[in-house]
Amino acid sequence: MTNPLYTADQETAEELALRLIERADVRAAREAARREMRNDPAAALPDGALSLDHALDQWVLALAMREANGDTAAPKVVWNVSNPPRHWFGHSYGGAAVAVDNPDNFNREIPIDGAGHYAIDIRFSADPPQFSVVIEIEPEHHAGLGRNIGALTLQQLLPHCDCDGRITVTVGPDAGGPLHLQSEPGRIQIYTRDSQADWNQLPAEVTVRRLDPPADWHPRTEEQIAASVVADMPAWVSFWRGFKDDFLGYPEPNRLVGPNGRDGNWGYLAGGRFAIGDDEAVLVTLDPVDSYYTGFQITDPWTIAPDPMHRLASINRSQVTPNADGTVTYAVSLADPGVANWIDTCGLHEGWMLTRWQGVPADPPLDRMIREVRLVKLDAIPPEILRIDLDGRRTQMAERAKAFAQRTSAKGWSDAA
Repeated sequence: MTNPLYTADQETAEELALRLIERADVRAAREAARREMRNDPAAALPDGALSLDHALDQWVLALAMREANGDTAAPKVVWNVSNPPRHWFGHSYGGAAVAVDNPDNFNREIPIDGAGHYAIDIRFSADPPQFSVVIEIEPEHHAGLGRNIGALTLQQLLPHCDCDGRITVTVGPDAGGPLHLQSEPGRIQIYTRDSQADWNQLPAEVTVRRLDPPADWHPRTEEQIAASVVADMPAWVSFWRGFKDDFLGYPEPNRLVGPNGRDGNWGYLAGGRFAIGDDEAVLVTLDPVDSYYTGFQITDPWTIAPDPMHRLASINRSQVTPNADGTVTYAVSLADPGVANWIDTCGLHEGWMLTRWQGVPADPPLDRMIREVRLVKLDAIPPEILRIDLDGRRTQMAERAKAFAQRTSAKGWSDAA
């Protein structure tokens, strides 16, 4: 299988979005949003001030990508909300984000009309990442989290696949069987999410077909799409700027809130803020509870994740060294403490940390999933915490960069590796 992310539809959407963000009217809307962001308390933090423009650029590009693939009569499957920059299709793409976007995930978007009928064709590899397809009522101006009205996970889909790993999910306003997502009137976003427990896992191939295209359909002009970006930007940036203040109640730093169940019953998350000095670390011990996927990451004060290719800003299940009892202890710090499961804050003294469990067994022991969170001095990290030497860290980083590079290879996963 070739790289399922490297598609003609992806190239077209990215090229349009990159043109949109350079337009004078879109840049003027961005500057108006920037003035509002400067009044946010996060902008008063040193780390917040330094990362403000990066966060805004990521939000603006994510909105441009959403609008570029906004035609419900002729929808495409487009990979969006991925923070790291990438260089492919002959252009440089700076990364797009909303909030605490997971570097283990491939989030692809499909806009649909709730009154229409669609078919989503999926093909899984032999060792697929954890996968979900979620249908949500889209909020006005895209400004907010959609209302979840249905979801299917890998565990529900795999039993119905043919011998080549292929399956078709239908979408429409009528009731259906186990491979159907029922829509409601209005504008809807469908999201597919591949969550890699191992960066060598190949994401699914996903395509979409509208089964009843309108007879009077005409494609939108670039001017119309740009006008939508400008009109939607104030509400879009305002929502994602304020997301950090509400989604976990803005807790006191250096603790985790959760685990909280995800809409659609496809997993759990826990999160919180960190605030550390140069000589400190937050030690976090978690129990994977036999989940198919677990991951831990940090972000800046705006909830934008650093580039994870060359920095240990995140670690998933395949990248950790577990304790003898199966739990995992992470050390969140600026300096490398020599701990096996180091989470590099990438120069940030303040920001957010989030952990996820997906593909969770039935009735997980919620009270055991978070074992301990505590702030310590680097020279007081207990000796029983698992360590790694310099050669081991170099190997860890080299393998990380090599595996990550596969996602933007046109030749396919194994060739990039």
